[in-house]
Formats: sequence, structure tokens, C-alpha cells
Amino acid sequence: MSQLFREAVGDAQEQYDTLLMHLALIRDLTHLGQSASSFEELATRLAESLVTGLGHERVLVVTGRGDGPLAVAGSYSQSERFGGAAEPMADVLLTLAHDVMCERMLVRWGGEGVGQRRALPGGLEGSVIGFPLDVAGECAGAVLCLQLVPICWDLVSQRALELVGEIIAQVVTIAHMRLSMSVIQAGLEAELGDTRSRVERHEETLRAQSGRIGDLAGSLIRSNRAKNTFLALMSHELRTPLSVILGFGSLLREGLVGPVNPQQEQYLDRIFANGRHLHQLIEDMLFFVDAETVRITPARATVDLADVLREVAESMPRLGTPDAPALVVTIAPDAGRLQTDAGLLKRVLFHVVGNAFKFTERGEIHVEARRAPGRASSLIRVSDTGIGIAPAQLGRIFELFRQGDDSHTRRHDGIGLGLSLVRACLSLLRGECRITPGTTGGTVVELLIPDLVESPAPALEDAVEPLRRAGALPA
Repeated sequence: MSQLFREAVGDAQEQYDTLLMHLALIRDLTHLGQSASSFEELATRLAESLVTGLGHERVLVVTGRGDGPLAVAGSYSQSERFGGAAEPMADVLLTLAHDVMCERMLVRWGGEGVGQRRALPGGLEGSVIGFPLDVAGECAGAVLCLQLVPICWDLVSQRALELVGEIIAQVVTIAHMRLSMSVIQAGLEAELGDTRSRVERHEETLRAQSGRIGDLAGSLIRSNRAKNTFLALMSHELRTPLSVILGFGSLLREGLVGPVNPQQEQYLDRIFANGRHLHQLIEDMLFFVDAETVRITPARATVDLADVLREVAESMPRLGTPDAPALVVTIAPDAGRLQTDAGLLKRVLFHVVGNAFKFTERGEIHVEARRAPGRASSLIRVSDTGIGIAPAQLGRIFELFRQGDDSHTRRHDGIGLGLSLVRACLSLLRGECRITPGTTGGTVVELLIPDLVESPAPALEDAVEPLRRAGALPA
């Protein structure tokens, strides 16, 4: 029974790690399409991301159009990652790339597990996975991922890799359109200094290019829709294996398949905690897609702010632990009840207070609520004694997938979706948010939550300033 338990825990942890690893890779690929300065750089960085993110031994990005010859546009390997030299490429790999381009779908050679696979050609060891490289609806190449040791694939791994292939196609399409527009812009700037005759000829060119720009703009709109569709699909697909992980884990935790010792209970509790965290990420991503694609109408109701804050505090995993910061809540009598949407307000406070706990090692988190004098609004102020936010990051932290520390060596986890959701929820509530550095360190977040009525919400500065002059809030 102990061996069965260890195998079940190992399988659950392995599936969770696989999903989290692919989610992090997708986040990195989203930024990649907006930063590469050339297609060659894009191909090389794409191969590097797949090697470092998924642990493949070697990744090749092969390109070619029509009946023309295939060429390697970018490659990267574990040997290069650790300072070694690139190994020579076997000619048979170009043949495999050609097969992927003909199939225009994920193809596997060697390995074990679910799904169809082909025999590995002679001269190769391990396994090879290939998926097509689509650019604006045309197959322009293939991505080959090589492993020296055959991999046993399950449904979670195969579906996750298919989703990675889809997002890579979107990233390459966006980068291709962006680089094309840069070339057009450079050409226009060079022609502005020519003679009048060149200008007249150039006007004709501009009319033709205007149509191209319109087509590119339409492609960008379709790419944005594809992004939302992908995020929604990925979130729904992640829900099923996550439910399986939590379901079987619950059977083990409750002792329904055998007795559980204290150490095993501790391991299962960690599985549940990480599973709930992943579930919250999925729910946030689905809400963000709905906020962009569906018209959400806030439900006006009388909300008890103390009850909402209590629910938010109970969901903080660090609250009550010896090393957690203290949480101090002060609610003025006239600010205890709000006329707003309880679900949207709870989501806003969950992410704002959650950030305060995440970035505060020790000290105090203070939540203070006051009624804006003479206005149908409440001001909620969340201050902490944490690491604070660099001034250069204040203007960018509300961007999608943006974090105060975007480096791969950052200490705090997350995908940079929380504050984007806060902004989306406040837009629905007609509220406002301002983030400033604390006077003695840390961060101060001021939320203006108006009562949901027909009149527009007051400006944040107009509501905050009377409270400061009256001494209700610090300067």
C-alpha cells in the first residue's frame, strides 16, 4: 500500500509539474514574438526556449517554401546551453521536417505511450517530435525536438505539446507581421527625402501599401481573437487533469484506499495547496478571456466589506503561519456596506491583498476603508512593508503577463495576470486604482469603489485629497 501511495503521489506531482512547465513556456513564447529583431533571431530563441523550458536534447527550426530546399533557420542544444559546441546535423532530419510540413500536424518518431508514432529512421536514437510552422495560414517550415532517451507520452503531455505548437504558430505569425511592418516603415522613411517625382511615385505606392496595412491590421485582430480562444481552450483543457489530480489525491488524503501516516498527509496537503493555486490561475485566465470577449454586467447588491475581507484573508495560505506578516483591518462605520458587485470586489481584493502577502516577508499589512466625504464612493487603502515596486515598473505592472521582476531568477512565482484582472474588474465597477511607494518602504494601493448607480464614478484624486486634509489618511 505504501508503494501504491508513493506511485499515486508521484504521478499526481508529475502531471502538475508538466502542466506548470508548459504554462511557463507559453508565457515566455508570448513575449518572444514581440521582441525578436529578425526571423533568424526568432528561430534561434524559439529553439532555445524549447530546450531550456521542456528539456529537449536538441531543437531545430527548419524553414522552406514551395518546392524550394529546406534550411535550418535556428537550432539549440543542451550541449550549447552548457558551453559546448553544436553537434553536426544528420541529413535525415531535413527529411523528417519535410514529412511534418506535408502532414501539417504533430508527428512522432520513436518513443512509447499514447498516440500514433512512426519508426525512428536509421542513424537516430531516442525519439523525435515535429510540428508544423504555420505563418499566416501557410506552412513555412517545421520544428523538430530531439531526445536521446525515448519518452513515454501520456495524454497530458501530448495535449500540452499540441497547445505549445499552436501558440508557436501564433507567435511566428505575429512576429512575421511586425517585422514586415518594420520593413515597410523603413522603406517609407528612406523615400521621404527624395525628389518630387519620387514623392509622386511614392504616393501611388502608399495607396497600395495602405491596403496591405489594412490586411495586416485585420490579421492582428484575428491573432488577438486566436489568443483569447487559445487561453480559453487551454484553461478548459487544464481543468480536466487538475480535477483528476485533486480527486485521486482526496481519496488518498481521506484514507479511502488505505491508512495515511502524518508525513504522507503533509505531502498530500502540499499537493492540494499547489492544485488550488493552479485552479485559481485557471479561473483568473478564464475570467480575463470573458472580460475581453463577453459583455459582463455587474450585479448591484449590498456587500458587507468585513465579510469579503474575511473570505479573502482565509484564502491567503501564509496567514497564521509563524513567519507571516500581521494583517490589520480598519473599517470606518460608514464604509462597512457597499452597493457593488460582491464577486468583482472579492476578486479585486484577493489579488491586491494577495500581492501584499506575496511581497512582504515580515512586518504588517494594513487594510483601511473610509467613505469618501460627500461622494457615493468608498476608498480602500492596502499598504504593506514589503519590497516595494521600482519606479520604472509602476507604469507597466498593469500590462498582461507583466511582473515587477520579469527575470527567470525572480524569487516570487506567478504569471503576471493579477493586476490586469484588477484593472478589468475595476473597469466593470467604474472604479479606479492607484499604486504608489510607501513613505517608509513597501507599497500603497488605493482603490476607489463607487456605488453602482447611473452617475459616473468620481476621480480618485478628488476622493483621496479631502481624506488627507482631514487627517483620515496619511499624506
